[in-house]
Amino acid sequence: MINNKHRCGNFTSSEIVALTSEGKEKGTFGKPAITYIEETNMERRLGRSLTDETNAKPLTWGKLNEGRVFDLLGLEYILSSEETKLHPEHSFWAGSKDGIKLDECLTVIDIKCPITLKSFCQLVQPLYDGLSGMDAMNKIRESHKDGEKYYWQLVSNSILDNTRYAELIVYMPYESELPEIKMLAQDVKSDMLSKHYWIAMANDGELPFLKDGGYYKNINIIRFEVPKEDKDFLTEKVSAAGRMLIERLVEQEVTV
Repeated sequence: MINNKHRCGNFTSSEIVALTSEGKEKGTFGKPAITYIEETNMERRLGRSLTDETNAKPLTWGKLNEGRVFDLLGLEYILSSEETKLHPEHSFWAGSKDGIKLDECLTVIDIKCPITLKSFCQLVQPLYDGLSGMDAMNKIRESHKDGEKYYWQLVSNSILDNTRYAELIVYMPYESELPEIKMLAQDVKSDMLSKHYWIAMANDGELPFLKDGGYYKNINIIRFEVPKEDKDFLTEKVSAAGRMLIERLVEQEVTV
């Protein structure tokens, strides 16, 4: 999805954390935000995305297992990762949630399939320490290198889909699931085969997995109510950043 027409040249939920950085003076942007705004303007000048990370192993592993996670979840979960939504008022703000949960109040979800066991442990340990909701999420924000990124990604998508709740779903396969995952990698359509070849041909020890019957479960869900103050804060930041965007100078290519 190199040049998704709604993502290219717009701020996206997956990178929105950069806009939360504060400068030395109150009300100003920090360096990560300034860099992100300028990169977004570069895409507007170029009419295409700056990077293509679709071949990265962590992304390939995650996308392959995404559908599997939905098969393991209940029927109330619906996959929607190919859908990109724009903010109704700020057309430069886009997000692609992994899915939604059709419960009594609608919940936006994001699935993480860590490629390292350390990352998995850091993401789920708060649950096993008895934490839940925002307490668990805040611990993840403290202990995981991408905790802030994952949190604000969920906040952004919650705003875009107007949901009250969000869920971070973390998956790591049991050892007994690896044969099925390898078969899944082999069955991917031919034009994608090269991206999944390393999974299909890997020895079990070369792939991340949990021992069956061990301490951790393969699917772990951190559910929390998204604080209104964080929604307001992010909306204010994105709105201010939007005023620093240039008009599109090149008609963007579209590849979806």
